[in-house]
Amino acid sequence: MFIGFYLPGASPYFRPNPFYENLKIKEKEVMSLLHNLDTKNIEHREKFQELKKEINFYCNLHSWLLMDQACMKKKLVTLKQECKELQRYLFELNPNDEEEQEMTSNLQTQQNVVSGTAGDME
Repeated sequence: MFIGFYLPGASPYFRPNPFYENLKIKEKEVMSLLHNLDTKNIEHREKFQELKKEINFYCNLHSWLLMDQACMKKKLVTLKQECKELQRYLFELNPNDEEEQEMTSNLQTQQNVVSGTAGDME
């Protein structure tokens, strides 16, 4: 007796081949698995692209902050120099004036506070 494949429209007395049926079931399982893997692959690629953008953003932010910190240090040095020049100028104007000496002392105190703040930035 011939056991053939079941074809639609064929004679009804042919039985479907059990190996063929098992093969079709396995094919559906594999195709379903492949579809799920494709879907997950797409999701992971999109997530990877988002993470690359985020890494780039934070690298740029870090560079910007380093440049800003360097600029602030330069400004701090300039301000310290200006403060010393003002102190010398005030002292030269009135070397014996107590008020001026007090102001000079206050400026020195402020300079020390600024220096302490700058030390914290480093």
